[in-house]
Amino acid sequence: MFVHGFQEEVGDLWQETLRHPFVHSLADGTLEKEAFYYYLLQDDYYLSHFEKVIEKSVEQAGTAELAAEMREVQVRLQQSELLMREQFYPRVGLTERDFSERKPAPTAYHYTSHLYRMADFGSFGVTIAALLPCYALYADMGKMYETARSSEPFYQELLDSYVDENYQKVVLRQKRLVEQAASMADARELALMKQAFQISVEMEWAFFDMAYKKQNWRGSVNYV
Repeated sequence: MFVHGFQEEVGDLWQETLRHPFVHSLADGTLEKEAFYYYLLQDDYYLSHFEKVIEKSVEQAGTAELAAEMREVQVRLQQSELLMREQFYPRVGLTERDFSERKPAPTAYHYTSHLYRMADFGSFGVTIAALLPCYALYADMGKMYETARSSEPFYQELLDSYVDENYQKVVLRQKRLVEQAASMADARELALMKQAFQISVEMEWAFFDMAYKKQNWRGSVNYV
């Protein structure tokens, strides 16, 4: 199994990411509210670009069947996670002004840049390999903390969304697509798929660390 092999090579980091203080404190309810709001704002930025990279994968799909599969993935993302977030934000107190004034943190900027760079290779397999850790890590996070029962209801609600049966099915489907692409890849493309996957895992850890520390640019960056 190619995906298992990719994940096995980053096994320690995978587990470290799932046990990052941000995730652990989200699960037990002790996460600082400002860090949670910061995470949601940065994650919204990330997801807006994540969806655009899915669009690129639709264009790269070599068959009508694969293109249809990725379009369905995009629709599921829009109807589940993106819609849930859109309804979730005002309930936790985030306003339109918060989003209009938000600037991407360095890690959010670099992670999305990585996804675009992988998509620019023009390979369906490389693109979906870069996208997979976001799905798969959150699915594992949902299962790992399923019985944690956070003392903060909003934190628990977020964790519950990742153990949801429909979300778990989408992740399995994405893994199957990566397996299929890897089985048809030559040695160079397979190496690029593995690299794309591994860098995304590194960036997932960095994203949680970014939120936990409320990371910002050290200099003057006039992001527009």
